[in-house]
Amino acid sequence: MTSRRPSVVDHRTLALGRRLGQGGQGTVHQVTNKKVNTSQGDGWDAVYKEYAPAVLPQLDVTALEALVGLTAAQGRWLCERTAWPAAVVRQQGITCGFLMRAVPDRFMFTLQRLQGSTGTSRRLANMEYLLNDDAYVAGIGLVISERDRLLLLADLADTLDRLHALGIVIGDLSPKNLLFATGPRPGCFLIDCDAVRLHGATALPQAETPDWEIPAGEEKATRAGDAYKFALLAVRLLARDQTSTDPAALSSLSPELGRLARAGLDRDPAARPAPGQWAAPLTSASGSASTRPAAGGARRGHSRGGSAGSPRPPGAPGAPTGPRPPANTPPNKGAGVAAAVVVALLALFAVEAAQDDTGSAAGTSVGDVPTTPSWRTPSTYDPPDPDPPDYHSPEDEPDPPDPTPTRTSRRPAAPPPPPPPPPKNYGAIAVNRSGGYARSWDYDSSAEARAAALKRCNRSDCKVLTTFVNGCGAVAYNSSTRRYHGGSGDSPGEATRDAIARAGGGRWITYVCTTR
Repeated sequence: MTSRRPSVVDHRTLALGRRLGQGGQGTVHQVTNKKVNTSQGDGWDAVYKEYAPAVLPQLDVTALEALVGLTAAQGRWLCERTAWPAAVVRQQGITCGFLMRAVPDRFMFTLQRLQGSTGTSRRLANMEYLLNDDAYVAGIGLVISERDRLLLLADLADTLDRLHALGIVIGDLSPKNLLFATGPRPGCFLIDCDAVRLHGATALPQAETPDWEIPAGEEKATRAGDAYKFALLAVRLLARDQTSTDPAALSSLSPELGRLARAGLDRDPAARPAPGQWAAPLTSASGSASTRPAAGGARRGHSRGGSAGSPRPPGAPGAPTGPRPPANTPPNKGAGVAAAVVVALLALFAVEAAQDDTGSAAGTSVGDVPTTPSWRTPSTYDPPDPDPPDYHSPEDEPDPPDPTPTRTSRRPAAPPPPPPPPPKNYGAIAVNRSGGYARSWDYDSSAEARAAALKRCNRSDCKVLTTFVNGCGAVAYNSSTRRYHGGSGDSPGEATRDAIARAGGGRWITYVCTTR
């Protein structure tokens, strides 16, 4: 199938609303006066992604126009399943970005703030959240059953099967590029679609998310590569784990799913089943899977990103998904409580009221009208990418003061006593010479945080590269100098930028934040 002539929009005609996000590739803005895919109905709300000046020299405009041209024939289906580029935007005749559909409301959820914080906020329902244990998932307000997980995978398998038939390969298929909803029916939504490959051409250089790479030496962005990463996602989604390659959890639900997972992770690309081959076994297994939302006990502990024994520095481009929690953590210190800070880098949209009648029991499931679940303290947390793909939401802002306060003749009341100073929560990150790292946070002193990070790193060559208090720390790796450097800041973005600056360039490999 060939793409048609792309839709082109002059930048001067756009009425831009608030900024929704800013990352390494560019900035995303709300668009208040245009919709996408209007040829097949009323269309959908649009957002505008403007590429950063440093990205434009790498942009293959012809490939981007081919992606946009595909919407003429497949626009409705593509925009229902993806944030697909729908119109090229030009400024003074030069391509500077594109319009795409805004993320549908049903792919949002109401985040319950952690560790005694008050309030809730709407966030993108990123698949990364589900690769943590049930205590964390329940603690942030997500309600999802085993059946939901299987049906999400079945929906994604169908989507990938059709995309492949259209000549589209995702390439960087990972949970950071996937959103999910459980109501009114389980489904997935793909973002960062300007990075896909269409008939062998790609608008931007191919990148891979660390821990989601295809085997070394294999060509990137192929159908076999998508099949490999789909198998990884199936294994990890059912294992509730960031890095597992063990299909035991899948096999316990269905021997056929276990067989598909083992074949899907085969180093021989020709041996891997296509995603479409997963759809029927996943749907079949969902029929006998539990519909009860899982919940876990509360634990607190340290988080460790990467195995100290066999890590590797980040060689491929692309943003990591964030530090990974350990399988078991001590119950006394270091809670993964950076959620309110880190997930503030994701999008904010309105609540969509819809009722899930196919999977989860009553509660706050993604796509449903939210209710308040019982409180649970999560044991671990894998924060999403601090440099988001498309959207982020600002912190909740207080109401502005009244510019013309009412005059009164009463004597003003005595000012309230100042609030007590916030507790000091210390964190640290230790790294060994091979790039293995361990993190600690929410300790009462710098010495305790450093000692905990070194203990978790558990090698004689481990060294603490950054210590921080009531904020965030990060570590970056410069492949030119082959050295690691630590940094800190008030937010994940500030900490990672500081670490990269201190390293003299390169990429960040991990970060973590304390409770404020």
